Amino acid sequence: MLNKKLTLSIILFIFSFINYSLSASSSDATPIRNIVIWHGLGDSCCFPFSMGKIKDIIQNQYPGVYVKSIEIGSSIDEDVYNSWFKNVNEQIDMACEMIKADTNLTNGFNAVGFSQGSLFLRAFVERCNDPPVHNLISIGGPQNGVFGAPRCATTNGTFCNVARNLLELGAYDEYVQNNLVPAEYWQDPLQYSKFLEKSIFLADINNMKDVKNQTYKDNLLSLNKFALTLFLNDTIVIPRESEHFGWYEEGQAKNIIPMEKTQLYQEDWIGIQQLDNEGKLIFLESPGNHLQFTEQWFIENIIPLLNE
Repeated sequence: MLNKKLTLSIILFIFSFINYSLSASSSDATPIRNIVIWHGLGDSCCFPFSMGKIKDIIQNQYPGVYVKSIEIGSSIDEDVYNSWFKNVNEQIDMACEMIKADTNLTNGFNAVGFSQGSLFLRAFVERCNDPPVHNLISIGGPQNGVFGAPRCATTNGTFCNVARNLLELGAYDEYVQNNLVPAEYWQDPLQYSKFLEKSIFLADINNMKDVKNQTYKDNLLSLNKFALTLFLNDTIVIPRESEHFGWYEEGQAKNIIPMEKTQLYQEDWIGIQQLDNEGKLIFLESPGNHLQFTEQWFIENIIPLLNE
């Protein structure tokens, strides 16, 4: 009788061990943190061919992971419109509230931004970061802004033409600054003083004004990783080097200097020099034009960053 009880105990122990091992293996295959993604200009949270596709790729690689795709507005159409014409600071405030209210994100998350969505997620980290971002991934994000109007052949023609017309009025006109999204990260290297004075978004989150916001820097330094993707043949983000924090030499719009030679980096206004020195700044490249990456490239380069 004792031997039977001993044998049964051994069998139960073995089954318990196998069940634990399988459970541990399964948890290793799933990211500890859930994920937030934010689309770019003229896109939406939920188009099946863009952010919907990205969400599918992530969830195919990590079954069961929660993916929050930021939607600014109450419909896809409104989300697209707002990506062009809703004040960016208001968008960041809305995102801060929606992310904090999402109980699936309470323990923190990894964030992936696409084009201007990358810039907006960085603004979330600097201004809110509640709950905190672990890894921040920028895919084609204009981190130092743009100095070139959007190409209307590649996006919504009506909205884009309105945007170009507004930019012709002047990116730093008060109405344009407050109502045209690309104007809010427009950095004119030939009018730097005017940019600092009039910019309501980019000059602030890049800590370019005389009074620096230490919280912005502290929050960015809390990141585990900050990954930056540059598209080698990008004709949408001008200059494309902005995707790696590069920019024009001061006072002209021809010669481009790398991140390490910018004042933003050398004086470490937002902490990217320290992140770089600590090995937390990651530089990625993708062939092709803006956001023209393959599923395989995304799986090989981005998916591993979501499992840290």
